[in-house]
Amino acid sequence: MPPDSSSFTALNIPNDAVPEWMGSFALAAPPNTDLWRKPPSRDTSTAPILYTALRSPFIAAEVTVSADWELEWDQGGLVIFAGAPPGRIAAATTTTTTTAPSAPAIAPSSPRAATDRSSDRSSAAPTPTSPSAATDRSSAAPTPSPPPPSAGHPHPHPHPPPSYVTQTPPPQTALPPPAYTPPAPSSKWVKVGLEFCNNACHATSVCATSDGADWALTSLPAHHARRLDLRVKIERIGYALWVWYEDEASGWKKLREVTWFFWGVEDKAVRVGVYASRPANFGVSAYERRHGGPSAGQRNLCVDFEGLEIF
Repeated sequence: MPPDSSSFTALNIPNDAVPEWMGSFALAAPPNTDLWRKPPSRDTSTAPILYTALRSPFIAAEVTVSADWELEWDQGGLVIFAGAPPGRIAAATTTTTTTAPSAPAIAPSSPRAATDRSSDRSSAAPTPTSPSAATDRSSAAPTPSPPPPSAGHPHPHPHPPPSYVTQTPPPQTALPPPAYTPPAPSSKWVKVGLEFCNNACHATSVCATSDGADWALTSLPAHHARRLDLRVKIERIGYALWVWYEDEASGWKKLREVTWFFWGVEDKAVRVGVYASRPANFGVSAYERRHGGPSAGQRNLCVDFEGLEIF
């Protein structure tokens, strides 16, 4: 039974391109579109893709692909991601702001110090005396007058004001650099399908890891070589991913085994879907410029998908 289309996400195509029924549909791939990875982890993710997240652990998926294959590397089939698909990985940037501690302000004088200063000024002011006291002082021996004020201090204060006490801020220590955050590892993915190469259709598979991607082609049997369709399947066996294609004469044939593909991968991180791509972009030939008309290199590749099943 085909999966529910509401659970599928479109990549590199409009969201309304998701068909209502996943049992039979098509994807159009413009020229110069591909799903590929070059070392170190340089992704080319321009191929139209429809994928879904699974509610239960992945078991298997299969589909039949067909198209009018014309150009070198025309292809379409199944794809499985162990993590976010290329182009859907959001880079999180963390900005750390450091604020230097401010120096403490000068401590204001206390009310008690202000009271002491006012009492000093009041005690220095002259007090009225009685006439008898004045007569006694006048009859007494004259006292020497105080020396004149110096030129530098014309009005010396009898009691100098108390000095303000300042607190010296502690020496600032250099903050350690922020902790190194390694970049998120690139997601692993595998694609399998039908690819047109050397004027013939082949069963193809690509496995991409953090070091890059490989590419494997398998010639189809003679009785299947001229056909334009192929049914492919991916299946989980333990931690490995087995890749198959169907031969109508002898049944399923194992194309390759990707060992440890599911090692360290959470079930909820698996994404499964279909893709179509036309990596070639040959431009316009001299004949086409002279006589007009669109060439195969300028047309989209339309890949048909039948009987999609995901378990």
